[in-house]
Formats: sequence, structure tokens, C-alpha cells
Amino acid sequence: MTIANVVRVAVLGVMLAGATVPAQAASVQLGFGFGDGFGLHRPVICIELTDRQIRQAVRNRGYSNVYLNVANNHRIQVRATKGDWVYLLKVSTCTGTILERDKLRPA
Repeated sequence: MTIANVVRVAVLGVMLAGATVPAQAASVQLGFGFGDGFGLHRPVICIELTDRQIRQAVRNRGYSNVYLNVANNHRIQVRATKGDWVYLLKVSTCTGTILERDKLRPA
């Protein structure tokens, strides 16, 4: 068997093995390139926090009287007090990070 035939068999084997990959694993991409990085790229997965965890994340940033409102697209509106003001916050339900903050009224 020549080297060319060995290479053909190896490429065919890799192609056949790739055809049997489950749908979940198919979303993983192998990237090559300069400047863009090298290696596996996975889609971002958000495991949403519970209401209790979101309230605690907001309290950990110095807010009190935390009330949750509407959750939408991995974000939730939160009304909370800090100092002498009541704020309307937009919080990430994935990380608990405050994304936006608007002053509503004095407390």
C-alpha cells in the first residue's frame, strides 16, 4: 500500500467518523487561523440564576429592598434601594451582573 493510499484511507476514516457525531457535539467548531485564536470554540451557555440568587447578587452590591419584576431574554428588571434613592436595574439572569441603572425617585 502506497503512502497516498494510506492518506486516502485515513481521510475517509475521519470523514466517516465525523458523520456519526451526535447533534449536540456537532455545534463544537474547530478553528484555525492567525489572530483569531486556535482551538475549540463552544457556544455560550447560560444557566439562569434563581430568584433568590438574583436578589442576593443585587444585595451583595449594596442594595436593599430588592423586588424582582419581569424576566426577559436572560435579563430581569429589579427595583432596589441604595442610599437615599430607589433604582430600576436591569440585571443579567446568567451572572447577576447589573447591566443598567436608572434613578427612579428618592427613597
